[in-house]
Amino acid sequence: MATLNQALVLALESNPKEAYVVAAETLLRLLDNIIREPQNAKYRTVRIDNPSIREKLLSVEGMKQLMLAIGFVESNGTLTVPSNVLLANVRRYREFLYERKELVKNPPKEKDITPIGSVTCTESNSSAASAAVTTTSTTNIPQEAATEKSKMVLQPSGSNATAGQQRPEALCVIKSSRPFLARIEFPKVIPGNNTLLRQLELLSDQVMQYEDELLLASGTSLIPIDTLTAKAKSKLTQWQRLLATSEATDQSKEPSEKDLLLEELTAWFRAEFFTWVNALPCTVCGNEKTQLVRSTVEDGVRVEVYQCCGQLRHFYRYNDVEKLLQTRRGRCGEWANCFTFLCRCLGYDARYVFSTGDHVWTEVWSERRQRWIHVDPCENVLDAPLMYEHGWRKEITYVFGFARDDVQDVTWRYTNDHQRLLQRRRQGGACSEHALLDAIAKLRTKRRAGLNCTPEQMSILRKRTIDECLELLANAGRVPTAAEREGRSSGSLEWRLQRGEQQTNTRYMFIPTEEEVQAKQFNIRYCCATDCYERFLKGASNRVNERITEKSNGWESRQYVSRNIFRKEELDWKMVYLARTEGTDEATIEWNFDFSVQGLRVKQIELRFGQETYEGAKVELYYIKSDGSQSQALSSLCECGKFTLQARLSGGKSWQHAQLFRQSKTATDEYPFEMNIVLM
Repeated sequence: MATLNQALVLALESNPKEAYVVAAETLLRLLDNIIREPQNAKYRTVRIDNPSIREKLLSVEGMKQLMLAIGFVESNGTLTVPSNVLLANVRRYREFLYERKELVKNPPKEKDITPIGSVTCTESNSSAASAAVTTTSTTNIPQEAATEKSKMVLQPSGSNATAGQQRPEALCVIKSSRPFLARIEFPKVIPGNNTLLRQLELLSDQVMQYEDELLLASGTSLIPIDTLTAKAKSKLTQWQRLLATSEATDQSKEPSEKDLLLEELTAWFRAEFFTWVNALPCTVCGNEKTQLVRSTVEDGVRVEVYQCCGQLRHFYRYNDVEKLLQTRRGRCGEWANCFTFLCRCLGYDARYVFSTGDHVWTEVWSERRQRWIHVDPCENVLDAPLMYEHGWRKEITYVFGFARDDVQDVTWRYTNDHQRLLQRRRQGGACSEHALLDAIAKLRTKRRAGLNCTPEQMSILRKRTIDECLELLANAGRVPTAAEREGRSSGSLEWRLQRGEQQTNTRYMFIPTEEEVQAKQFNIRYCCATDCYERFLKGASNRVNERITEKSNGWESRQYVSRNIFRKEELDWKMVYLARTEGTDEATIEWNFDFSVQGLRVKQIELRFGQETYEGAKVELYYIKSDGSQSQALSSLCECGKFTLQARLSGGKSWQHAQLFRQSKTATDEYPFEMNIVLM
């Protein structure tokens, strides 16, 4: 999904208020029409020479750039949203534009703004806990749109309110009880000038900023806890139904509601709360690949300066989570910092995890599993610690976890080749193992000394440390799971391609509808010429009386996950197909199916899967069951309730020598991918 370019929306507000409101409301009507009737072509196109469009919409400075960012394409005097533009992206722009327009049209009164000295959040309903920062800062947006720091307030977002509906009034101030440096100031216990060991103490002190009670109250008010809890409970119910079937009788596999809530928090954080920043987009031309001209330090904060169209924009790389709750953007450092804090807001024992391999993430203690769970909020991935070594192909040397009551060398969790790890450490010479263990023991003592723990609590912490050390040692030689072999999805496409890490995580799962359950059938097909999936029910005479129940545009819209895959159009031969991205040696794409929630299984299955290979290239199909076993025999899916269809593309002399679903661009009624299942 494309990143929401908030800066372009905010830049509109530099126009005169009356013209801005008219233009914003006009664009909102256009987007509402597209969202309401996505298959209606007339709603997707506007003529530039239309007097109303020209005067009300395009006369506002920055509007055209915003429309292009949303997905409009300019051609032959029109602005058109192509059918392959993701509707979810249109909705995100619509929601953010509506929030900003309402705030400009009806600004909060002075009496409604909570004083900085306190934190309150009052709502007319509980769902408004999903508040999002809609105030702005000179960190990431144009100077004209910035709000005074003394009036940093929060306006609710993420609700289902649409134009014409009254939105609940809520204003929250994000505030801590002490400045950032005061929150992380502690006596030093690590002597000497070893760079690695000094960094460990700095990070150990830095996580203590999360324990500020006033800041915790601010963070808690931003989490849509009711919505996330409801989703977690629904998932738990589905798990219980699944475990009640003959396929899964091991009740120990049932997750806890708190573990499922963590999954929902991670997904919400990535999809709605935080934004990845590759470079600050230009507010003039909309260019998202602005040039980094220099990096400086201001008041202890690293600042990246970007240039485009003669303008300089400053991106502040904050370590202060209070600032991050306001800006809600950054790269992995900001993501892990803010996410770990929000986990603390919900009462989880959480660690900020730092790797010398230039990435950071989080670990959360699971009471159900009695172990630490790896969570990467940038990727929306849980419990896949070997993915950095096997999926991202990074060399793991040092990884440390920092919590309010502990510091731990967790490197052994993130590699399964401990002998090579020790060899890398000896060759690197960052410090001796003895010095490292001594420093960790001192930092652990420092953290626990300030807890005022009872002897019983201290005993529990010591046992947890010992158990974890045994668990880490047992990780040697562990076989990575399928999830741990996946590449990276965060960061720009260009950046990932340099590492062979282009990945698209849609995480879509096919689950039978009520009609399909009653008909005991499931049918899906894909046309590469139209780039559209169709879900349908067969009639008594098969294709003659079939009924299409759903259409979805874009090959990625109904996949589960893919790596190094893209849709290629050959303009000369007028052919279209899915292939590996240029410069990559292999690619995978998966579709996920789950009929077990309704207690159904596969009785009969037919599959058409078009593929073309040249010059020794290969396309391999695998059918993967819920227990992890895989087969290349379609018949292996009979009596199966949940499975994944995976295609692997490799070999050949060029990236395009392995192709999926190749067909003519004019063959709009042919389906090279079709699956028909009779259920029982």
